Amino acid sequence: MGTEYTNKKAPMILIVDDISVNVTILENILTHEGYETMTALSVQEALTQIKKTTPDLILSDLSMPEIDGLEFCRMLKSDQHTRDIPFIFITVLNTSKEKEEAFLAGAVDFIPKPFDNVEVLMRVSNHLSIYRMRQEMTDYNRMMHKMVEEQKNLNEKIHANVLRALARLMKKKDPEKGTHRSNVGYNSKLLAQGMQFSPAYEDEITDEFIEAIGIAARLHDVGKFVLEEEPPTEGPDRDYIKRCVEEGRGVIEEFGTEQEEGGALGMAKQIVACCYAHWDGTGYPVISGDEIPLAARIVAVVDGFDEATAPGEGKKVLSVEEGVEYITKNSGVLYDPDVVAVFKKLFGRMRTN
Repeated sequence: MGTEYTNKKAPMILIVDDISVNVTILENILTHEGYETMTALSVQEALTQIKKTTPDLILSDLSMPEIDGLEFCRMLKSDQHTRDIPFIFITVLNTSKEKEEAFLAGAVDFIPKPFDNVEVLMRVSNHLSIYRMRQEMTDYNRMMHKMVEEQKNLNEKIHANVLRALARLMKKKDPEKGTHRSNVGYNSKLLAQGMQFSPAYEDEITDEFIEAIGIAARLHDVGKFVLEEEPPTEGPDRDYIKRCVEEGRGVIEEFGTEQEEGGALGMAKQIVACCYAHWDGTGYPVISGDEIPLAARIVAVVDGFDEATAPGEGKKVLSVEEGVEYITKNSGVLYDPDVVAVFKKLFGRMRTN
């Protein structure tokens, strides 16, 4: 059939049959065509061969003593290292039931006995071509996935650097609030690390989550910075908070598309949009409980604590202990009780003014 493998290694074919004459006939047919072969007179011997060299295709008899061909096929298909190898039975199948069992076990084809040279080579060549195309497609998909991941990681690094630069600019323009924002970033990261040890959050709070919140939390009030509007003197005003949220969300969305929801950028969007939401649904936006993104719930506690204990003109400054009492009092009202519970264990390690 003129098969040539001048530039690459010839495919390796494993022949398994307890009748040695069948093995010899197939070996002669295949080696004459340029294929490499391994042979075994039992399944156990074949398994030993596979451990040493993984074949590109297997030709196996169906009826063999001890372990038959069906069981051999099932064994290989249940192993991730061998399940994709094309498995062809060499046998005389007399019933539809036998054929059905063979296909269900994972076989891709049959070569009848006695052997016809042309048929053997055609079936082997066809299934090797299919196997090779599948491998090439798998390699291509793996390469594309790697490229996408590399581009995603690059984008996340770029976004993180841009967000850091914005945080530095905000601190330079507004040093007093800059200290507050730095505290919120540091303490949010610390609180997230503490929550990672809770079984309820160990899957959601990954190392990437922790790194991202340390960056994104510094921008929680970017809307207030951009708005340059004095907050109401008589306490929080819903319209003012809404304007801050919308301004802040607009700034963060300038750095990426709606599809880019991962990393620090995606988390910054969540925090800016939702850190003024209240656990009981009375904040802005009007969402409550677990509807509020976890990152925003963490930042809300840290922000509330730092705002309460930070010095400021015309405001009552609480001590650290009074600040903890304030957060505890509002657990289940303004703040997530689970976040507050971890906060109460860690507040002594948090940065304060």
